[in-house]
Amino acid sequence: MTPQPTVSDQDDALALLSSPPTAVAAGLAFTRLGPAPQQAPTVLLVHGLGASRLVWAPIVPELSRRYHTVVVDLPGHGASAPLGRPQDGRCAVMAHRLAEACEDLGIARPHVVGNSLGGWVGLELAADGAASSLVALAPAGLRRRPASPNPILKINRVLARSTGPLAVATLGLSPVRRLIFATGSSAPAAVHPDLARGMVRSMADSTGYEAVLAATRHLRFERKAQITVPTVVVFGDRDWILPGPNQRREMAPDHARWVQLPRCGHAPMWDAVPAVLDLVEETVARAEHAPGSR
Repeated sequence: MTPQPTVSDQDDALALLSSPPTAVAAGLAFTRLGPAPQQAPTVLLVHGLGASRLVWAPIVPELSRRYHTVVVDLPGHGASAPLGRPQDGRCAVMAHRLAEACEDLGIARPHVVGNSLGGWVGLELAADGAASSLVALAPAGLRRRPASPNPILKINRVLARSTGPLAVATLGLSPVRRLIFATGSSAPAAVHPDLARGMVRSMADSTGYEAVLAATRHLRFERKAQITVPTVVVFGDRDWILPGPNQRREMAPDHARWVQLPRCGHAPMWDAVPAVLDLVEETVARAEHAPGSR
């Protein structure tokens, strides 16, 4: 495997992550970049509901300088194949499929960074023993009891599908980004216009959106005792989609570090890039230097 070169800035990352995937396994699309896996630890980035690989563009340039960085589209999202059966939208099932795809690509127990739905998938991967560490950014699945999804999720989907062409045409204007991304970012006007356009397209085009919502509606993460690897759970103090007070620390692994980032919304990899990079570096280092690590 010849890795992609590192990217120099967010513009390069947006171009790369908007391009066809560099690898496909089990119907899942991957972009691989940075040093070869023999030269640096592997970090796997897992996006949230209605998103795609593109969501990670703000942190990919720096991550790919430090790590073999692998970015995936979940089933029914981005360039990946649609979901099959209704139960395939469950996070535990998606985690199993992702682990199998990683194994096919020669990616063994990566360090996982997941956002929202991807954070829940990351928790399941760690519980399965398929991750070396986990940084869960605003992860779903940690509520006290299963409940209906936040209505914002359905509203965002409807808006993306009904106003997509108009939104894409006007997202170069900061007031438009401020309006459309207010529920995802604490600084929506600062979101890169091309990232904003790509995310509206991803939200509108996702074939798995409603199926994942239905499959996870009455579930939560239940396997905290099975996670033994270094784990960090991160929430922003301005998260409208998964407000921190509604997420229960006792649902996370007992040893997990719980971090609240100030002036940060539902996408910490947009609003708090330096803090997220530091947390990833600290967590990977703890795992790599732990007794019995690879």
